[in-house]
Amino acid sequence: MLPFGITLISYLLFVFCIAQIKQDNSVMDIAYGPAFFVSAIGALWWTDTTALLPISLTAMIGIWALRLAIRIYRKNHGKPEDARYAAWRNLWMKRGYTYFVLRSLLQIYLLQGTIIFLVATPFTIALATPFALSWPLLILGFCISLCGISIEATADYQLDQFLTRKRIGTESAVLMTTGLFRYARRPNYFGESLIWWGLAVTVLPLPFGYLALVSPLVITYIVTSVTGPMLENIFLAKYPIEYREYMRTTHYFIPWFPKA
Repeated sequence: MLPFGITLISYLLFVFCIAQIKQDNSVMDIAYGPAFFVSAIGALWWTDTTALLPISLTAMIGIWALRLAIRIYRKNHGKPEDARYAAWRNLWMKRGYTYFVLRSLLQIYLLQGTIIFLVATPFTIALATPFALSWPLLILGFCISLCGISIEATADYQLDQFLTRKRIGTESAVLMTTGLFRYARRPNYFGESLIWWGLAVTVLPLPFGYLALVSPLVITYIVTSVTGPMLENIFLAKYPIEYREYMRTTHYFIPWFPKA
């Protein structure tokens, strides 16, 4: 765990410095996924590990992280600082620049670093016992994770296409309610959660492998009880009638056939 943690902190401090130079803390959104991958690579190098299990988990994390980083980069490129971070910047700067810098470091970077460290538990457990693996659970876990990546990528693509049509004026619907969004209001969040449930499954037979369940539990809690409800409230405020009807007919998290 120590090599992963040291690499992670070093990476986050580097991203923090870049963000302060650019005066844009939303750089962290792009850096979030790669934080897992870079830290895993650093831990492999630090421990000189060549075992299949941790390398396989690193590859799976890399696939997820690369796709996520490219999507967010394309989404944010050429735009000003994200509204969330801009609001925090204006609020925190009222107490001085030093306060702003320290608050940014603690709340935006180190807090997310703590979450990343917890979510990466399957990798750190695999690194601690690299040569103990179960092929059936490795295959099962990777199938679950690949399914999660496919769901997340498909949902993100469908949503991006919808927003593009809205932007150019060829889409009349106010809400995305087709594709995977016909079966769940947050299918991309479900896919994200599924990725980490799969990675946790791969290390369950290892000593203390049950601790890897911390990873998907943390992610599932965040997307169902923190991030998800925030978005729900935003849509309810913006489209009260349409979104309440969407909530009435469509499941929140786990995709399933529309409600009667």
